[in-house]
Amino acid sequence: MKNIFKTMLPILAMAACVWTSCSDDKDKNDPTPEKPALPTITVSEPALSADNTKAVVTVTPSDDTEKWYWKCEPKGESAAAYTAVTGKEETKLEIPIDIDKDYVLTVYAENESGKSQEAVKEFIFKYEDLMDELVEFEIKNLSAFSMDVEVKKGAKCAKYVIGAIIKGYMGKDLETGLDKYEEIYKEAEFIESAELSLNPNKDYPMQPYNWSDVSATFNEQTLVRSALQDKDISESKGIILTALDTDETEVVVAIYAVDAEGKGTVFTKEVTVPDAELNGQVVASIEIPAGKIALRSFEATFTADANCAKMIVGQTDAGAIAKNSSKPFTEMSVAEIEASILKLGASVPVAYTQPFSKEFASKDMVPNTKYYVYAIPIDKQGKLGKIVYTGVTTGRPTFEGVGSITSVSFPEQTSPEKLLVDISVNENTTAVRVFWETSVPANLDWIMVDEASSNVQWIEYKVEDLGKLKTEENNGGLYILSPGSTYHLRAVTVDKDGKLSEIVDLVDKAGEGKNGIQTKAAEVEAPKEADFSGNGALTLAVVSSGDDEEAGWGYFAKLKVTKGQNTSKVYMVKGSDQKPNGLEAYVKDQKFFKEYTSDAVPTGMVSLILDENTSEKEITEKFDVEYEAQWGGGARIFVTLDNDGKFSMADYYIYGYGTMNDNISSGNP
Repeated sequence: MKNIFKTMLPILAMAACVWTSCSDDKDKNDPTPEKPALPTITVSEPALSADNTKAVVTVTPSDDTEKWYWKCEPKGESAAAYTAVTGKEETKLEIPIDIDKDYVLTVYAENESGKSQEAVKEFIFKYEDLMDELVEFEIKNLSAFSMDVEVKKGAKCAKYVIGAIIKGYMGKDLETGLDKYEEIYKEAEFIESAELSLNPNKDYPMQPYNWSDVSATFNEQTLVRSALQDKDISESKGIILTALDTDETEVVVAIYAVDAEGKGTVFTKEVTVPDAELNGQVVASIEIPAGKIALRSFEATFTADANCAKMIVGQTDAGAIAKNSSKPFTEMSVAEIEASILKLGASVPVAYTQPFSKEFASKDMVPNTKYYVYAIPIDKQGKLGKIVYTGVTTGRPTFEGVGSITSVSFPEQTSPEKLLVDISVNENTTAVRVFWETSVPANLDWIMVDEASSNVQWIEYKVEDLGKLKTEENNGGLYILSPGSTYHLRAVTVDKDGKLSEIVDLVDKAGEGKNGIQTKAAEVEAPKEADFSGNGALTLAVVSSGDDEEAGWGYFAKLKVTKGQNTSKVYMVKGSDQKPNGLEAYVKDQKFFKEYTSDAVPTGMVSLILDENTSEKEITEKFDVEYEAQWGGGARIFVTLDNDGKFSMADYYIYGYGTMNDNISSGNP
């Protein structure tokens, strides 16, 4: 019996434990008159309000809820505080939200028994899912020089091409001379360019415009690409919004949107570019380091404050600034200078994120000359800030070399095309730069220094090659383009350090004065009246003739010209209102024959039909009217040049009359 009791004790103990545990759990979770059950709470799927500004959700607390709480915040943020709601009634929340932003909604219920589990909803309403059109776009931050185009791509749009084109301009009607509006933007041409942007030519992959398959923002630079396919979008050419020659500029912003099936649709907006107005607060500055100034270039560094988004930069001179004013530059006020710079500022702005440097260089820049660098900052709202400008003087040539020209002489010219010169130099000279021309430019000092002028305005000869200048052998000497003209010769030496000596007048150094050297004139054959006593012959045949159906009026004749004996060349002379008995005098009166030389080129009414190497040719000639005895008609007169250099009027054709030989055989005059 004791053994049975001992066996039952553990079982009873276990049962007691299980009963106690279950009893405790029941007491904890089951409501009592003094303590309700924990509440629950549910949230519906968020919906978007009709005005697309709020998320609408229904919150349903359980009946035992005393108070519930909610908060909605952008995903990744936790700054929002809970809002408390008293009661257990089902409630509709309308929560202000932004499209295309992730949100997290959290709710929980509470009573005296405690807090429910949190109900969490993550949601986002995408703009593209709400759009009826393939794309929507908005033009923002518009100024005289800049704009931003914000493009929203719809869910049904696969990709799109965006561009901007000047709408048109006032031109002249060529027929009436009256003002006429000329359209530049044409939808068909834009579509063609858009398709080429999407599918560039393999041989030359130039893309007129940029394209994208996501929502994006474009500006005045990226609205026109005009760059090869492999170029980054930042290398787009851009569009200059302000046209300086018009009072008002209208721009068409166009988008070619393509759906999933490849069908394209064009969307456009027109915008009028406003006048330039300095209504912003953004500030810029310009610095030009002395070490970055050269003969015809300099480098400027541009800096602006944090609100600067873009900047127009450029260089000009006092004359260009004063051109837009009635005053000389020296009499203009700062405000007048700024107003003039505004008119010069028609260019594509540079995107600004940090200070940047830009080199200004041009072959037209003159050394030791003052130029002006300017900047027009544009803030993130498209407003123009204060114009800044500063002057900079380009470098001046220096001649500090130790080389020198010791002697100069001019050997006698043997041909008009070559001028010979014998130049000797000292031991410090490594090369000589020689300039020769019929006049000396005022800026010769910097021309001789400027490396870009090499082989253009001067040629540099190494010391060992100077001997080539005193002989015509091996293509030596100085080539003369205007034989018989007076030439001026200047030279500088180059020493071993690359430094130049002072400019030397070679003619003066040779002891022949300061007025240049007279070059040998070319022998020119004197013109003389052509000799018409030749005996060259030809055969003229009319292959066909009739109404000129292609033109819709007038007549044509197909003529076949064949050389005869003792004939070197055949010329044709055109004439209108001509009669047979006046043709020879008409031919001899042509300038080509009155001032004939053996190398003369036919001009005017005279043309070469058959040269020395051609014996036969067919030509088609057009005629306005048929021959009338009173007025004559259109004539084609054929003149031979025989092997002795003499001319002869061999034959002619007049539409409606025939050839000379036709009429001789028929007895006509």
